[in-house]
Amino acid sequence: MKRVELLVNDELYNQYLQRNAEEEKEPKFCLHDFRHHLDVARIAYILVLEHNDLKYFMQEYGLSGRLAAKEVIYGAGLLHDIGKWQEYKAGVDHASFGARLAREILPRAFFDPNEVELIARAVYEHRNISSTMSFLGERIHRADNLSRICISCEHDAQCPKRNCRETAVSSLDY
Repeated sequence: MKRVELLVNDELYNQYLQRNAEEEKEPKFCLHDFRHHLDVARIAYILVLEHNDLKYFMQEYGLSGRLAAKEVIYGAGLLHDIGKWQEYKAGVDHASFGARLAREILPRAFFDPNEVELIARAVYEHRNISSTMSFLGERIHRADNLSRICISCEHDAQCPKRNCRETAVSSLDY
């Protein structure tokens, strides 16, 4: 996954991760760091594989093959919270801001215009479930929720995501 490696090593991507870290010093709820991004990417890919949706995803969205599909899914997972720092700093919706940042970063890692739009749309959609969201947006939304099983979190009472997360282990069945 050479393009994913390029993305992970991209200077801008790492600057935005650093900004997330700087803004998340306090309070320490769920961190939006590289580990979280990678967890979401992996879980989204697993969701696609478990439901035999990879071929559908490739055909429906005009992707060149399995590797391209995997890189697009990973790209969306790795970028879904890239704009979180701006939400903390200025109250800007991190999903829409992150979609703009994704459009800036992805061509640097040689994602083509179609792939950039697929990923940017998923980043934009990942925050709120809706009946009109894209296939990838729904998978990233679901993976984001599944990446944080908050059963024993010490910050549960103050968590801003308390009412929109899945807290039961049974929610791992998709």
